[in-house]
Amino acid sequence: MIYLSGCLPSKPEMQQLLFDNQIGLMLTPFSQRGTGNSPHEWLWAADNGCFAEKWDETTWIKWLEGFTEPSKALFATVPDVVADHDKTVSRWHEYHHTVSSRGYKPAFVLQDGADMASMPWDTMGCLFIGGTTQFKLSDTARAFCTEAKSRSIWVHMGRVNSLKRMLIAKEWGVDSTDGTYLAFGPDVNTPKLVSMVQRIKNATVDVLLPFLTPSEGEPNGQ
Repeated sequence: MIYLSGCLPSKPEMQQLLFDNQIGLMLTPFSQRGTGNSPHEWLWAADNGCFAEKWDETTWIKWLEGFTEPSKALFATVPDVVADHDKTVSRWHEYHHTVSSRGYKPAFVLQDGADMASMPWDTMGCLFIGGTTQFKLSDTARAFCTEAKSRSIWVHMGRVNSLKRMLIAKEWGVDSTDGTYLAFGPDVNTPKLVSMVQRIKNATVDVLLPFLTPSEGEPNGQ
């Protein structure tokens, strides 16, 4: 399972630690920071930044067009509406060609209220598990994950900032996750993130489970 960091430490040695441990980047139109390695050398994906109040279509499209090798991105999220499936479906029909025609695999962001019948399975390249925390961790979200995997669709889970959340994603068979664990104290948290990712990568769910507590590694309520 791949982990993509939404935050990048400023120190080159911390960036190198992430890169050496195959921790990638979740880029948005508003958060990209220069690195010693170009984005194309990192594992990476493109989020749309719709959560930001300053989001606008022109900025987003121009940003997508700025990458010379879009096919190397794991996916690019199509604009969505937080916690609203119906409005997200409407945005999908409006914008998914904008993403796919520029060479990206379009990701549909799963939101509260989703139902199987209205899912654009035939046009999505990735299912991005979003929505409220309650929905994201629900049996309903897991059922959509299972359906996507049965269709050989890449599955990504957003807002994964703890060992507990990583374990859930691994148990569901999720292909990639992202989070902002490094947003505060990157010098301290970068080695911790690497340790968590390696622990998930090298152990089975059954081995990990006894070591977890309900509050372990859940910064900022994530």
